[in-house]
Amino acid sequence: MSETQYSITGPMFRKKLDKKGQGSAELILITGGLIVIILLVGSYISNITDKTQQNLNSLLKEERDFLLNKI
Repeated sequence: MSETQYSITGPMFRKKLDKKGQGSAELILITGGLIVIILLVGSYISNITDKTQQNLNSLLKEERDFLLNKI
């Protein structure tokens, strides 16, 4: 069975102590999940920025060529 201890930190407050480290494991999983989400969002934003930059470069090139041909 699980061994759980309680320590009294103040009047009528009990703090649950877990010897197996379940709380730490959950925090590590949550932190890892947040890091993965942040990396995915960063990759998505990077792709959008790259596509926007390519579109602007091609538009500027077309307009420059148009103006040069017009002169």
